Amino acid sequence: MSRRSQKDSTNSEFIIKNRSIVVYFLIAIIGFISIGFLDYYLLTRTKANDTIVYYIERTGKNRNARSKNVISYNYYTEKDNTFATKNFLVEEDKIELEYTLLLKSVTNVKSKDADYSKYLVNGLNTNGILLYFCLAFLLSIGISLKILLSKKIFTENVFYNIICFNGFMVFVCFYMFYLF
Repeated sequence: MSRRSQKDSTNSEFIIKNRSIVVYFLIAIIGFISIGFLDYYLLTRTKANDTIVYYIERTGKNRNARSKNVISYNYYTEKDNTFATKNFLVEEDKIELEYTLLLKSVTNVKSKDADYSKYLVNGLNTNGILLYFCLAFLLSIGISLKILLSKKIFTENVFYNIICFNGFMVFVCFYMFYLF
């Protein structure tokens, strides 16, 4: 083997020095995502009567960019709760909300006449996209931890790819959490 390929196939001082930091960071992210899942799916929920103050219609253009399509409606209530529905407008102002204990994520929306819960796309709802990004992120973290904790030697490029991709996924998950 040439001198360059020997250098590329060994763990550098940078990897040895920073591997544990990256591992702890990834484990902390798993903890934060786990808290979100526990809050949404296992912990008790709070019910409250609320009033929709205003809503924002989020639109996007179709492939030909000729017409706008409604993507979602984001609602803001009197008691500072927020939720989003996909392509469905809640026409009543007086609603009953059910939201999670820690993150205050709305899980059910009902009015006197209708149940709008199946249209919700906010938080870790199965209709929402944030759930799928978090699951993909957990898969990425699992693969990254397997590589980082294995005894196999890997290049600096692999290490940088792990850091960059997981950093990008952190950004995307926070951005999606902000949007919905």
